[in-house]
Amino acid sequence: MIRRYFEGLSRFEAAFVVAVACLAAVGIGRVLWLSPDGGATAPRPTAAVEKLPVVIRSAEPALIDAAWERSDMGLPPPPGSDASFTERVLDEIREKTLVMAGIRAQVATRCEGGQITVKKGEWTLCTATYRGVELAWEVLVEDVTGGGAWTVQLIDYQVFPPDSGVLLAKTVHGRFWEQHHENAKELRCDRMPPLKRVALGDDTGYRCQYLAVDGDAPRWVSTKVILDEGGPVFRETE
Repeated sequence: MIRRYFEGLSRFEAAFVVAVACLAAVGIGRVLWLSPDGGATAPRPTAAVEKLPVVIRSAEPALIDAAWERSDMGLPPPPGSDASFTERVLDEIREKTLVMAGIRAQVATRCEGGQITVKKGEWTLCTATYRGVELAWEVLVEDVTGGGAWTVQLIDYQVFPPDSGVLLAKTVHGRFWEQHHENAKELRCDRMPPLKRVALGDDTGYRCQYLAVDGDAPRWVSTKVILDEGGPVFRETE
């Protein structure tokens, strides 16, 4: 039957017809490939991504970080050389609290007993209050050398962050924009309260996502929102 169909064609023309027929058969086979139950297999749909409700459209102008000048953070000049050890440490705690929060505000500070105990191995609890939220920082005096009327006293110490901190929606949006707007077409986050106390270093339960455009094809990338001492950080979900 096939030979009769090709009668009158040259060898080149016959080869061309065979090639076209084979390609057509392959194409038809893909479209009509049968599933085990005898029905045609439908094309597998691409997995849909649920878009988060809050669109991040621009930078957060009020955002601050550790690189800012103290005056821009709303802080006075650092304590002078005549200031007490407690004053200097409380000033450091105020600055650390502002960096964590990421938005300017008045920060009140105090220490248990009114001052830090300057004695090797002693711990003192100092509290910073940011917009009504109290954060407990701990100060450890590791070593004390010198002192007295004619010598300089050197104090080695560490300031340890609180177990929980303040997560601000403005800061989350601003940090996310900073990190991803250059290589993303769209930025989105969960709805979250303007300010919330959350555990430091743990998954807050909030998510942000961006539509990455730096690869062969756009793809949505989902991230967890985590708060650490320096403010919100974002880690890709699996």
